[in-house]
Amino acid sequence: MNKFFHSIKQYKFHGIVFVMCFISLLFMHYSILLDKSDLTHFSYIENVCAVFIDCCLVLLIPFLLIKKRFYYLFIPLVLVQIVAFINILYSRYFYTYLPPSLYGEFNNLDGLSANIFAAMRATDSILLALLVITIFIYAKWKKNLKEISFKSRIRFATLLLGINLCLVIGLVSIAKRSWPDLRYKYILCYGHSPSESTFKFGLIYSLIVQSLSNSNREYTAQDIENIKPLLGSIQNSIQSTPPQNLIIILVESLISYPLERSIDGFEITPTLNKLIEESSYSNKNMTSLAKLGKSSDGQFTYLTGLLPKEKGVTVIDYFNNTFIALPELLKEADSNLITNMVIPTSAQMWRQNGMCLKYGIDSLYSRKEYTDQSYSDKWLNDQLLFEYAAQIQKKFKKPFASVVLTSSTHSPYEYCYENYEINFPENYPLEFKAYLTNIHYMDKYLGEYIKSLKENDIYNNSLIVILSDHDASNDWFKLTGDMQVPTQIPLIILNSPVSIEKATDYPITQADVFPTLLDLMGIKSQWRGLGNSLLTPDSILNNAHEAERKDQMQHISDIILNSDYFRSNK
Repeated sequence: MNKFFHSIKQYKFHGIVFVMCFISLLFMHYSILLDKSDLTHFSYIENVCAVFIDCCLVLLIPFLLIKKRFYYLFIPLVLVQIVAFINILYSRYFYTYLPPSLYGEFNNLDGLSANIFAAMRATDSILLALLVITIFIYAKWKKNLKEISFKSRIRFATLLLGINLCLVIGLVSIAKRSWPDLRYKYILCYGHSPSESTFKFGLIYSLIVQSLSNSNREYTAQDIENIKPLLGSIQNSIQSTPPQNLIIILVESLISYPLERSIDGFEITPTLNKLIEESSYSNKNMTSLAKLGKSSDGQFTYLTGLLPKEKGVTVIDYFNNTFIALPELLKEADSNLITNMVIPTSAQMWRQNGMCLKYGIDSLYSRKEYTDQSYSDKWLNDQLLFEYAAQIQKKFKKPFASVVLTSSTHSPYEYCYENYEINFPENYPLEFKAYLTNIHYMDKYLGEYIKSLKENDIYNNSLIVILSDHDASNDWFKLTGDMQVPTQIPLIILNSPVSIEKATDYPITQADVFPTLLDLMGIKSQWRGLGNSLLTPDSILNNAHEAERKDQMQHISDIILNSDYFRSNK
């Protein structure tokens, strides 16, 4: 027995590192899963066991290989803390753990320093404190730490594996009493409650399960044949000549609430209000379909007519797929057409450069190409972005299709780009005030951009569509209870060649934009997207075929994405 305790005593610093990893992961789980109403008492036992198993799996190899230079144990400890910290920060914007597809996507951090710092809380210093305590203990103990023999390390690793195996067998045995089919307990639960499942079963197991479930599912030839009758929607021919150019303006996180709204006589969106009055059509009742990919999901749906996947990030998980996209279809109809996108970020963010090629966009103008290189390491604000887009577009001598992305209304809402004399109600949270202020800022420079288009004889020759990339959460505005606002998003169409008869509050989704633009630009295409054009009469939309298409939209999109349908059916 003395020999056993002497052997275990050799691992006292290992134990400290283990405990610090354990506390770090526990802190992560309890910081992310704030709503624990769906958990049982047993869920908390599962959480403790899962964290223990995760720590054993992370530290097993270091414990086995390190015989004397114990400072190497700081490597797995720091890695665990980095993973915990990144997941915590991600959850403060997306209310879930970081999906497997985003591990390693470091380009998406580019320009997000403000968001990262805004997401930090004082409690996050616990992670740093754990590391400092470990360093202090190591400094105090290092002279007394002795080399550990290989046999001893083998025995210790075997002990850890044995404990893990006992925990797994015990947990599964208990679960077996209530779950005849353990797939529902340990696999299928990630389909409807991934955050709760990760809390209960640990990070490593969850990453494995979600990675496997997010991989392309194999569909049979019959599955694909079954959806073919539902792929086509009604083509609406227009009698007028389509506009020469197409300009799509995607405003970051723009909800309909600020439009046509004044606060103590101050118009939040005077430019948009005027454009709504002058527009061919406007609608403030569009539902966002964006999922975890947020901005990239909005772009994806508008440009391809497909829905983003429900789990993971579509542009990453299906990056190698073939798509039929709006810019490509426009070029097929007019070989002289120039397609481009203007963005405020780096070209790598959300793989914009690669996705532009997929969409058929010829030129991507990012902050790297911006003339003032002092902005090469940060996002372009909306004033600079709109000026940049105007400078680019006035040089085109041929018809063009351009997508312009803004960024100044991106969360977090703790900074105002310009200050205005707006007498907000006292009960408005600071975040909501900042959001509305930045919406006004965007609107101001949108007005300057529209003015430039008119001065350069571009405006009247262009179909201009103003959209939001996705909605914004009341949580981001810190609005609760009766103060919460609707989060529907707007659609504004300028210079339509035909009138659109739908009511301005007609319920639509982001998927309806793609077929609508095909019609307005006079594009004939077998692929019409999964939504319905606003030019399609209600008498057609109310039939059984269209109702089935609407009900099956997500399922059809999943099959198309997972089978890479357009690679062989383009």
